[in-house]
Amino acid sequence: MDIFCIKAVSLGDLEKVLISHDGAGPGSGWFLDKIVIKYKEGEEAQEVVFPCNRWLDEYQDDGRTERELTANKDGSSMKPFLKGKNCFPTIVFYTIVFAV
Repeated sequence: MDIFCIKAVSLGDLEKVLISHDGAGPGSGWFLDKIVIKYKEGEEAQEVVFPCNRWLDEYQDDGRTERELTANKDGSSMKPFLKGKNCFPTIVFYTIVFAV
């Protein structure tokens, strides 16, 4: 599993994210497990989970390289996480790379 962290400015409460790639180059497709947005509002740290569990690949799954993801609304998407983290807000991409 590869995990990518990107520090960004706060965008407030997010309900949807759009993620894509241009498909350039051989083997450019990848599997996206989820996107996690971590942020701190006041003294409380939060995270929003955008599950995907799909390929972004012209030759896998449905062939799409763009996904619009909706925040998980089952209550587990907005949860406090360990205090003491100092990199807010942070975007975390959880990807799993498969050899095809």
